[in-house]
This record gives sequence, C-alpha cells and structure tokens, in this order.
Amino acid sequence: MIWKRCLHQLGYYQPNINNKRLILSVLNSTATKREAKDYLKKYANNGVPNHCLILIRNIASHELITLNRFMQIVTRLKMLGIKPMFVMHPNEDVERQTDFLDNLFTKSQIPSICIPDALIKKTNGTYESPVHYRKLDGIIPIIKPYIFDESTCTHLPKTEPSTFMGLLVKHLDCHVDKFFLLNHSGGIPSGERNENAHVFINLSQEYGSLSKSLSTKIDLMAKEINDNSANLYDQMKIVFHKQELQRNHKQYHDHLEDLEIMNSVLSVLSLSSTGLITTLATASKLAKNPVLYNVLTDRSMISSSLPRFKRVANSDVSWYELAIDKRLPEDSPDGPLVTTVLKKGVDIKVFDYRVLTNENSIGLPIGFDNQEISMQKSCERVNLEKLKAIIDQSFNRKLDLVHYLNRINGRIASIIVIGDYEGLAILTYEGPTDAQFPYLDKFAVMPHLKGSLGISDIIFNLMFKKFPHELVWRSRRDNVVNKWYFQRSVGVIDLSMDIGEGNRKPSIFKLFFHGDPHDGSGFDNVKRLKEYAAYVRDIEPSWET
Repeated sequence: MIWKRCLHQLGYYQPNINNKRLILSVLNSTATKREAKDYLKKYANNGVPNHCLILIRNIASHELITLNRFMQIVTRLKMLGIKPMFVMHPNEDVERQTDFLDNLFTKSQIPSICIPDALIKKTNGTYESPVHYRKLDGIIPIIKPYIFDESTCTHLPKTEPSTFMGLLVKHLDCHVDKFFLLNHSGGIPSGERNENAHVFINLSQEYGSLSKSLSTKIDLMAKEINDNSANLYDQMKIVFHKQELQRNHKQYHDHLEDLEIMNSVLSVLSLSSTGLITTLATASKLAKNPVLYNVLTDRSMISSSLPRFKRVANSDVSWYELAIDKRLPEDSPDGPLVTTVLKKGVDIKVFDYRVLTNENSIGLPIGFDNQEISMQKSCERVNLEKLKAIIDQSFNRKLDLVHYLNRINGRIASIIVIGDYEGLAILTYEGPTDAQFPYLDKFAVMPHLKGSLGISDIIFNLMFKKFPHELVWRSRRDNVVNKWYFQRSVGVIDLSMDIGEGNRKPSIFKLFFHGDPHDGSGFDNVKRLKEYAAYVRDIEPSWET
C-alpha cells in the first residue's frame, strides 16, 4: 500500500495511528499521482534536508486556542519531513514575542532554542550565520532579528523587514524550500476577487503592478482619513468611522510589507521555493490546511485560473467569493479565500505579431513564402526552433512547421512564451472575416514542468485577461486534461454533433468556450455558437505523417 511505502521512506517503521492518518489524509488530498511521487522524492530521506521558514505577525495577539492548534501543525510539518524554523518580525516587540513563542513550544513539549543573533557582520563587511541550522536535529530555532557587528561588538539597529529577511535567507546554511508568513488578515487582496486574497502570484510578472496598486490604495486611505476639505456631513462620517479607516489603512500597509518581504525572500531562494501568506487561524486547521497541502503539492488549494464569479441577469456581478466578514470568528473564513501562494516566477513574453517573418522570428523554414513586414532589427523575435521543440515534446508528435505556418500566418492573435519556452500558447483569429473570434490553437508545457510553477494557470489567466469576452479552444474527447478545461470554460459541446442545416461531420474533438455568456456572444447566441463549431471543427491538424 502506498501509505506503507510513504511511512517507510519518511522513517516511520512503527507508525502510530496519528501518523498513519496524517500521511493518508495528505496523500488523499493530492490531485495527481505525480504530486505524491514528487513529495516522496523531495522529503523522504533524500540526503538534502528541507526547511520551512515561518514568520508570524504579532504572535502574542492571537487567541490561545488557535496557537495551541498551530503547535500541532508544527509537529505535523516535522512528521511530513520538513524542518520548521521561526523568525521574529523586526518591527515588533521582539523580546516579548520571542518569550511568548518559546513558552508555547515548552508547553507543547516541542524542543526549541532561541538564536540571539540572526546574522554576524564580519569586520570585512560580509555576513555569516552564527548557527549551523543543518545540525539542529529535531530542535526548532527561534531566530531574533538582530545583527551583531564584529567591528564594534554591538547589535546593529533593526533593519527594514524585507531587507533583513533577504539578508537572512541569503546566508542560511540550509535549504529553505518554503516560506510561510502568517497574520490576522491573510494573503494579498485582489479587487477581481472581491478583496479576498489572490490565489497565486507570479512575482516576476506581477510584483511591480501589485506593489503600485497597494501603495496607491494606502495613499488614498491616508488622504481620506486626513481630509479637512470635506463637507460637514462627510467629516462627521470620517469621525465616526475613523478607527475602522485607520485599521484598514494599517492592514493594507501590512499587506504591502508582506508582499515586499515575500519578494525579497523568494528572490534569493531557488526557483522551486514557494511562499505562502495566510491567517494563523487558517494555518491552524486540522483539516483542509493550506500549509500542509502546499508542502505536499507545492500549490494553492484551488487553481488561480478557475472562474470565481458569475454575472446574474438583471443584476450586478454576483460573487461566488463573498467579501469576508471581519466580525466573524477568526477561524471562520474559507482557507482559499485568505491564502496567497507566491513564486519567484518565470519570465513571460507576449508577441502580438499577426505574421511571422524573417525579421521577427528565428528559424523560419528556408524558402518559406511569407509577407515581409518592415520592422526594427532589434525587435524581440519568436524562436521557431524552440517553439517546435516544446510542441513536439508536449504532444509527443512532430509538428509540420511549414504546413502550420501556412495555416496561421496572417491570422495570429498572440503568442505567449513562458521562460525559455517552458510554456507556450499560440492564439489565432478564426471565423468569418467580419466577425472573427480568438482561438487557442496550441497550448504546450514541457513534460517535466506539467503541474509545477503554475505555468498552466499563468497562461490561462493571461489569455482570459487579453480576451475576456470570447475565447474558444478544442480538445480530443479522450484527453485527460478535459476536466481541467471544463472547469475553466463557460460551456462545452461535442463537435461531431449536428450544428444545423445538415452540416454534420465526424470529429474527435470537443469545443470549449470561455467568456461572458450574457454579452450577446457564444452560448447565448445560437448563430455565433454555430460559427464557433463550424470553423473550429474544420481546422486541419499540422502534424508530420
């Protein structure tokens, strides 16, 4: 049985019933066998101990019952093969918070040790860790945010949190695989999700815009709190709600700081490392725990590309994700609504060339007849050799590049490239000349990266933002990914069905549609639906025979 193999590899030759239940519950939470296999490979005595770094905001302010439950989660993290390390926040009452956490460990009978200095600054200006964390077998370190300066034999003043955290993780002598930041308010808020938390953030793509958005909101809140130019009625409203306004202002300031800390930490860790922000209450749950789930799967509990809201006829937007009522008990909110998973991320390039030519691409087939377009020689180029390689490997078939370019050139809507061609989406315009629609013609992820780094979610989120009203794609009826596609579509039809006027042909494909079903296109419009089906069904494949 798989749980016996898992327990054996993790070193539990005589497991008790609690260990068995934990491993079973974790394994049952996986979506794929690949994730269970990756978990076993990463954490099961592979010679490279994995650590998770945990920062809890103002730990002494949380309810005792929540803290006691979290101590159980700490024990479970150790059981799952990852070694917890705690670091105290530089801008808080460090000594009081440290003593409080240390007492919690003592009462829970969890061995811990306080590390008085996070770093030592050498006389030559370099930094080093004062402790060999790899040798702290079974003992949880509590790291105080102080830096000892050898040249003056003094403690340096407290450093700005994101700068300090970046320095700390850069000089740790162990492999940090996870960074968990726990607080009262949860992950980074998203306007698109009714101010609930972003599910997933690809920092290399989104950090700048999110940081700017949060800073703007903080400035507007500060202006509202200090607005003396408002009329008497508005000034009275500000007076009555000043505490709430100040609380919200502080909360958004903390969100921005959390984002900056995550960016600083993940920037110096390996590309595979993951950050997670959630509430301490959510991280203390014994069931559906996003922290334990992430240790196993390296992702969020829900997919970031899933549609989380709908539009109801004759009304405003009706959310599946309702705004969280802050007056509810701490442990009430649903985990996915308050949890953000973050990655250092991958570079993204978006090419909007309608035609691929010698000037905007690399590896165009010799003698390929194409329409020349005058462009600057310094423009970004699509690498057709790498494009063909990822499609060949992802589909396990050889693309006929000449046939394919003959089909798509002149009608390309967008080409999305993730990293060094680790992920790819090619979108074209199909349909009648006067009413074309965007079509996902090719979607590919390198086989060894499927299910990791959130590449599929990143691509689909980009496509949905770029083409919010209409986007269609097709997939073979027996494709194992169809369940994933269905969850992200408004609807699906079998292309072998009769689409009217006797226009019926055999087809091995299903058609998927994403967009707003109430804006006059797609499944609210029979004529448009027939156009989707007819044009997509008859697209010729471009595989070598």
